[in-house]
Amino acid sequence: MSAASLIATHLNAPYGKVVTAEDVIASLRSGHFAAASEEANGILEALFTEVSPDLILQCADQADAPLERVAHLYEMALELGSLCINPQRMCLHMRAGCGSIPAYAAN
Repeated sequence: MSAASLIATHLNAPYGKVVTAEDVIASLRSGHFAAASEEANGILEALFTEVSPDLILQCADQADAPLERVAHLYEMALELGSLCINPQRMCLHMRAGCGSIPAYAAN
């Protein structure tokens, strides 16, 4: 199973099949929430809180998504206020090495 499929399956758990692997890939590649439906985009907003950074980076690598766009998607999630990360958990930006935001995002 691809990383995008694993992510979609995990995010869909409470809702049924709404988010597709293609929605995940399109969003990572474009740097904004680019799912086929608004409902799926709403669910994708939880990507960075619900999915481990390692799996997100694996998916980005498999999908040939530029890390700058993945970082932009992360910033969009922050702006929407849907991202609350435990201070002990390193953010995706720092793991990807871009360092454009602080190492930790806290509630």
